[in-house]
Amino acid sequence: MTLQAATERPKPAVGYVRCSTDMQEESPEQQRIEITAFAEQHGYAIIEWFPDIGKSGTTFEQRPEFQRLRRIVESNPNFSTVICYDESRWGRAIDAEENTYWRVHFRRHGVEVLLVKTSVDPGNEFAPMLKAFEGVQASQYSKKLSELTLRGAKNNGIYSNGGTAPYGYRRVAVNLKTAVERELPDGEYAIRRQEKVIWRIGLPAEVAIVRYIFEQRAKASGYIVIVEALNRKNIPCPRRGRWKNRDQKWGIVTVKTILENPVYYGARAYNRASMSSIQAQLKGRDPKKDIKYPNWRNRKEDWIIAQDAHESIVTKELWLKANSIGGRQSAQRSNQYIYRSPYLLTGLISCSACGFAFQGWSGKAKGISYLRYIDGGWKNKRVCTFLAIPKERLEQFAVSAVQDTLADPLTVKRIEHHLQLLLDREPEQRQSGIEALERAIDENKLKQRNLIEVLELRKGGSNLQTILERLEDLERQNREIEARLAALRAEKIADSHCIDSAQEVANFILNFEEEFEKADPLQKKALLKKCISHIVVDRDRNVVRLAVRRIPAVTPELDQLLQKETAATKVVTAVSSGGRT
Repeated sequence: MTLQAATERPKPAVGYVRCSTDMQEESPEQQRIEITAFAEQHGYAIIEWFPDIGKSGTTFEQRPEFQRLRRIVESNPNFSTVICYDESRWGRAIDAEENTYWRVHFRRHGVEVLLVKTSVDPGNEFAPMLKAFEGVQASQYSKKLSELTLRGAKNNGIYSNGGTAPYGYRRVAVNLKTAVERELPDGEYAIRRQEKVIWRIGLPAEVAIVRYIFEQRAKASGYIVIVEALNRKNIPCPRRGRWKNRDQKWGIVTVKTILENPVYYGARAYNRASMSSIQAQLKGRDPKKDIKYPNWRNRKEDWIIAQDAHESIVTKELWLKANSIGGRQSAQRSNQYIYRSPYLLTGLISCSACGFAFQGWSGKAKGISYLRYIDGGWKNKRVCTFLAIPKERLEQFAVSAVQDTLADPLTVKRIEHHLQLLLDREPEQRQSGIEALERAIDENKLKQRNLIEVLELRKGGSNLQTILERLEDLERQNREIEARLAALRAEKIADSHCIDSAQEVANFILNFEEEFEKADPLQKKALLKKCISHIVVDRDRNVVRLAVRRIPAVTPELDQLLQKETAATKVVTAVSSGGRT
């Protein structure tokens, strides 16, 4: 088709505009000017615009305006021509044939697609082939650009690739020639090719909150516990870019995102997530099925970590400790009611007959509300007889038992002595374990030598395969034993651990009553769990047995050390507890 200036009434056409960012040379306004001039020159009048701003050309499905244009084309449109600036603005699809497909699709509905900038003469007999070649060039350019962009991001070192600063930090632009710094307000960009953006420590209040989150997680607090504590204090959650929310409440995802981000120990992590459908395809993923638009998360081995990129808010040791808690918290995640229930002893009480835990239960009769602990074996499974213990009386007794135990003037001294015995016993146990493993290795080596001698004396026979299999089995056993032996030899407990732990326990005991008095129900529950190991309702003897720890488990490490210890117990009768047995 030969295009020529029209003398008759202009023909209706629409303009399609696209750019990936508003900083590209082919800006939307420039494209509009070129398309309008082309339309006037060739006898068209633009009756509507379809602008896809900030949309990648690698996919047609994720362009809202293009999809709107497609729907109009498929439903008897009042125009017969779409004018686009050039092939790359029309699309840079990963599959180069997709560009051609949509042109043909439009043509089947009576709409022609024209390009302002093209080297293809529509009247040439090879025009279809040349247009397809232009589509291939646009696709290859997009793939090359994706590789260059990723390489540039990886090589950016300590500088930011854009976006907002993480919670607790602020953006600072650094002049590449003079090293002069200036803080960037929200929404302001650094000067291209003159400045780079780094992160500096932000507001003291935000820094304190970040440290609080890491410290609580390192103490084995669950995500929901941290979230509720922050919301209870009316601390606004991070509001950064798309993080903005109306109620400003903290959530588990926000806390987890902060905890998992290496930025807080001073490292810069690149390539954690990607929005590139090209990179997805290169990694063997189907962009249309295997990834969730607009981004997908890369594997950790693909991350690029730049150490010491900026000031840290927490130490790397604290960051690692907070991120290693997950394995020990499976019980919390599997039954959050234990930690969120208003009943202080939830998760501590069990029945001696059926083994099921007692659960908090509330009821109402004749206008009076009742709060009780009820046998879960009866309530859920009907494998035990009914038993309900009044909540207030049992909790009062448990608190009194703990307070009486901690109030003893000799408690701190006894704890220091017992803790020292535990720590002194640890090296002895480790040494005996090392000696036992060394003996096992020597015995296996002796067995191997004997088998080798038998093997050397034999020239064949039915037992040859059996001897070889036994040698392989002994070698495998030796590798496993040597690994355990290396782990035992690597373990060391410093003398300062005893002093630090004892001091921490002493402070806990001295401040227990004051802390318990001002604590909310969730905090009271955590305090009691540090002091009470378990409570057993003895159905045969008609009593409740409450086991108070010899040493309060004030830290996860101390709790692990005390796990094999048998706690001192104090028997609570049915009368004193108010129980009905």
